[in-house]
Amino acid sequence: MIQLVRITGFLLIAAGAIVVLTWFIEPLREIWPWLLQLPLPIRIGLVLAGFGLVLLLGSLLWERWEERDQDRALREDE
Repeated sequence: MIQLVRITGFLLIAAGAIVVLTWFIEPLREIWPWLLQLPLPIRIGLVLAGFGLVLLLGSLLWERWEERDQDRALREDE
């Protein structure tokens, strides 16, 4: 399950990077009016995808937090 969440998160990061690049690259900026004209369900889907990204990052941070003692023990063994 964690692997699926991480793959989904990385795909969402890639999608977000593409959207940001469409804003910063001048010729691609013409896509923004099209994005604003998307139907409501698609815009809701994009918001939910962003929420999924936040969820993924939170799960990664939580996992690292739980394993910090094990990581510390590995460093001390060396």
